[in-house]
Parts: sequence; C-alpha cells; structure tokens
Amino acid sequence: MEVPVKNIVEQVDLTQEDVLLPLMECIVNSIVSLQQSELPEHEKKIQIQIFRGDLPQNPTLNSIRTISSFKVIDNGIGFNSRNYLSFETPFSQINQEYGCKGVGRFTVLAAFERYLVESNFKEYQKWFRRKFSFTVKDEIEHLELVESDVEKFKTVVNLENCNNPTVLEKSAIPLESISEAIMRHCLIYYLSDKLPFIEIWDKTYDQTEVINHRFAQVSKDKEREFKLNKKKFRLYITKTLKEGNRKNNYLYYCANSRAVGDGRNLKYINNIFNHPIYLNGKNYFFDIYLVSEYLDQNVYKTRNGFKIPKERENLLFNNQNILTLQEIEEKVSEIIEEEYEAYVKEAKERSLKKVESYILEKAPRYNSFLKNPQVLKSVPPNLSEDKLEEYLYSVSFSARKNVEQNIEKFISNKSVNEEAIKQIVDDIKEKTSYDVDSLADYMMRRRAIIDLFDKFLDADENNEYKLEEDIHNLIFPMGFTNKELDFENHNLWLLDERFITYKFIASDKPITSYSQVKSRKEADLLMVDRPQMFDNPISFGNRSSGEVSSMVIFEFKRPGDIAHQKRKTDYRWEFSDLIEPYFDDFLYTPVKKNYKGNQVIIRETTPKFGFVILDIIPEALAKYNKNKGWKTTPFGTYFKIESEINMHIEVMTFRKLLEFSRNRHNPFFDKLFL
Repeated sequence: MEVPVKNIVEQVDLTQEDVLLPLMECIVNSIVSLQQSELPEHEKKIQIQIFRGDLPQNPTLNSIRTISSFKVIDNGIGFNSRNYLSFETPFSQINQEYGCKGVGRFTVLAAFERYLVESNFKEYQKWFRRKFSFTVKDEIEHLELVESDVEKFKTVVNLENCNNPTVLEKSAIPLESISEAIMRHCLIYYLSDKLPFIEIWDKTYDQTEVINHRFAQVSKDKEREFKLNKKKFRLYITKTLKEGNRKNNYLYYCANSRAVGDGRNLKYINNIFNHPIYLNGKNYFFDIYLVSEYLDQNVYKTRNGFKIPKERENLLFNNQNILTLQEIEEKVSEIIEEEYEAYVKEAKERSLKKVESYILEKAPRYNSFLKNPQVLKSVPPNLSEDKLEEYLYSVSFSARKNVEQNIEKFISNKSVNEEAIKQIVDDIKEKTSYDVDSLADYMMRRRAIIDLFDKFLDADENNEYKLEEDIHNLIFPMGFTNKELDFENHNLWLLDERFITYKFIASDKPITSYSQVKSRKEADLLMVDRPQMFDNPISFGNRSSGEVSSMVIFEFKRPGDIAHQKRKTDYRWEFSDLIEPYFDDFLYTPVKKNYKGNQVIIRETTPKFGFVILDIIPEALAKYNKNKGWKTTPFGTYFKIESEINMHIEVMTFRKLLEFSRNRHNPFFDKLFL
C-alpha cells in the first residue's frame, strides 16, 4: 500500500527551532554516503551552498536576508540503484545501521517546495548520471538516468524555494551561526573520527567557512559511561575556550550519531554550571553529548525530539521501568560534579558567600537563615538576585507557615505534656527570629530613607539645593489625601513616631478643599486623628459630634541660603506667623466643613501642635523670636506654648530633624545590622 507524500509531509511539524533541520538531514545523508565510500578519508568532502532571498518581515537594523535555497554537494557513493530504491520507499530500513529512518526527505518537503537531486555514481563497473525531482504535488519525477562520461563521484542535492513561513522568517541566520549549528549537530561524527571535510559557502554575501576548523577549538575532555534502569549511556564531555558572545554550557541529546534539537542549557540541570568553567587559569564552555541505544530507539522519526517523559511526576502510572529525562539529567549532573569536584567546591563556596552578602546587605528579612547552614547550603548556586529572592522567600514562607500551624495546633490541642511544651517553645523561638527578620527589613527601608533625606539636604556640585517639594515628597507625596494614598506609604516617622498612625492626611491642598473655609492659605501638611468625620459623606459614623480630638500642622521651608527669610533684609517676623493663621481659620470661623461638606468642630481646648522646619535659623531671627517669648530647648530647637488655646509650636532645622530621627533609630540599627 502506497502512502501519498502529501499525507506524510503534513505529519511533519517544524517549529522555529527546526529551521536548519532539513539542511542537517541532507548533510547527514551525505556523511552516510561517504561512510559507504571507498575513497581515502582525506578525499571525502561535502560543500554546502546558501542562497538568500528577501529580508525577514520584521527586519532589525542588522538583519540579514532569509534563506531561499540550499545546495549540498558530496563525493559519496551517490544515488545508485540501492539508495534510489531506499529513497522511493517511505520509512526505508536500508540504511538503518547508519541511523537513517527513511523520513529525512519528507522533512525537507515540510520546508521547501522542491527536492532536486543530480548524482554521478558508479555501478556494475559503469558510470551513470541520475537526475530526479521530489515534490509534494508530483512526488518523485524521473528526469534522467544515463551513462556518464564523467568518472568521478558527485551528488548535488538542491533544496529549492523555502515555502514554510515559520522556517523562512527564522532563516535570517548569519553564516557563523549556521556553521556552529552544523558542528554541534555532527560532533559525534568528529568524536568518533568519522567526519569528512565540510565547507559552507554563503553565495549572497560571498563568505566561506570550513566546519572542520571549528572542531579544532573543541577538546574532548572526558568520556564516561553509566547505567540507569539497566540502560547504558555514554557521555562525551568537550570544552571550548571562552570566546565571542557565548554565554552558556549545553547538554546535547544524540540519536543515530547526531544531536537532536537544540542543546539543553546546563544551568537548568545544575546551576553551578551557569557560567564559563574556570580550569587551569582559563575559562571554558562545556558541550556535553549523550548517546545511548535507548535514545536511538526513542527519537521521533523527524529527529527533533524524544518519546521520553520529561518528569516522573507527570507519569500517569508510577512505573519504575520508565526512564525520564529528569532522571537522566540528574545523573548527568552528578557525574559532572564528580569529574570537576574542585571547581564545584569553589563555586559552592563562592555562591554561599554571595547568599550571605545578599542577606546582610539587601535582605535582612532572612537574617535568621544566617544561623541555619542547612538552608544556606540548599540554595542553588549562581542564582541571579531575582531568583535568589524567590528561593529565599519560598523557604521563609514555608517555614513561617509551618511554625504558625504548629502554634495553632498547640493552642487547639487539649493534651499538653512536656514534649509538646518543649516543641512549642522551640516554635515560638523560631517565630520570634522570623519576626525579628521582618523588623530588620522594615528598619533597613527606614535607614535608606534617612540616608536619602541626608543627601537631599546636601548641596550638589553646583551648590544648588533640593527644592522644598523634593523633601516634602520624601516625607509625604504632595497633592494627596489618604483617600488616594495608603497612610502606610508616608514617612512621617521622620518627624515623630506619633504621626505614623494618623489616618487622614491632606498634603499641599488648600484648606478650602476640605474645610470650605474661604482661605487661600495652604498648610504643607495638615492631619487630624479622627478620619471618620471626613470619610463619612452623611455623618460622623455613630458619633453625634464631629469634634476633632487633636490637630497637627507642619510647615516646611525650602532649603537654601535665603529660605529662612520672610524678607531678605528684615528678620522681624515670628515663627508662629507660619502656623497660627491656619489654626485661626478653624477656631474663629463659625462653621467649618470638610471637603465632603461635613462639619468639623475644633475648640480652643483641642490640642493643637504646630511644627516649623527650616534650613537654618540666623542669629538675628532667633534673637527677635526670643524677645517675643520663644524658648530654646537643650537640643537647640525653639518652642512656644499658648496654654489659653492649648497650642504648642516647635521650630527646628532640617539637620536637627535628621539628627533626632537618626538618634531614635540608631539603637535598632546597631542591634539589627552589626
């Protein structure tokens, strides 16, 4: 029963990664033909010619043209009667001993419109020339079979007119990359001394490379055999000096003496090999080739993958006789760690120091792990910071969850004994260490804010200071209320820890926007501790009064050498001029309403706190205010208390504010970070 070529070709599914697969099939056919030849080894040759067409549909600045056709020329035994019969027979087994499955030509037609062959060969002591065409539409078309007056072996295979959009778009590959791919695909032939001379010529760009010269850069470092489930495997470990832009080490699965598909990045098998391998003072890349009859028997006919499960957990039935790629790779990982034990030991030590440094400098939330060598050693080496964070977080989350579940179980368990008590004490200690980690992480963020605040206060190289709004925004973003911003996002703890719990915060908004007082004054920060009266559009929750229990107003002045002056030549003004007018608007307007129209009640007895933050306080300004009743504190700040209206105003410099904040935090910093 004959199977239409079209039906077979439709079953060949080429992906973007298979763009060079049709060419590789033809090259391997030429190698097999040369293996059957009686020519001396040094005379066996293959030439590959590349013909390019248009630019890809989405070209880049450095795009080269796509490949329209290939031509493969060799001096193997050619398409004699036996080989031609094999070509006519789908899934032919004639060259099975060479790993041929009889489907390579169908792979070609999955990408190219025409497969044209012209072969000069010797048979029955005579020379012949055979020419035929192979297409999906016409299948095999006999064009010529005549005696030849040319007495030398030569076969020319043309892969004409790439008509597979997926393959065509991805075929804009430079000659160097094609050469590299051919070398990788055929390395097993090189390792077994069966590789002929292979030359590749890009006619469009007039570039030539000899594939064999690339093999000169590769040294076969080690060979190892191993068994899994009674199946034999052989590893060829090769290394290449680090050159160019290459970044990864690879494992290549091989079947029928050729690499199958793209190499598997070794870092996904063992992250220790995420970088070039430093050996004897030089950096190398590994290319590891794995061969086995098991792989030969389980490769897809198109040789672009294997009929082998990837992971054991994906198996429908837990059959111990079924071998998975995961198990194979775990064994490969074990072997290369043994073979390069010194490098692996050094890499693990280096990685451990990197993890410790990351925790100490950037992630104190995992400080407890520094006392847990088991966790540190479990971290896969050479992780990027993002991946390292993911790993540590997953370990921390699992550990915290386990501890919390144990504590909940202890609380709900009616049976209490010495063993249970000992366990819960250990769990509480562990939970405490995780809580300290969380505090350290929070304090690290605070330390960064304090350092940034310090920077903002320094003049830059042009003696220009940060503007008022820059420092303002560091403490609390301007133009927002807590309806638009979570109160946790501010840094009001820089000013005073008491204000971290304030819920309503209006920043750089006119008083009229929330009080409906006809005032154009804008306090830099105004806070009230009863946010319900602003949040409820009808009333003040279940309270009968909208009375505010306390009120705080801050005023910031821009850093710089004139920021302290009300008028450049006149220091005769009081600090309270910056604060009291805002309180007056609330105290002496009969009806004050918030921005939602709800009444706000502030009495003379309502505690009112005002803070003025300046860059510097000139002596003349300080003297004037002292004469107006302002007092100084032992810390160098100024204050005034008006007991009649229960108002306290304090004045300080930005530097004092920073100093106070540092002094409050240093005991925590010293304890958590030293």
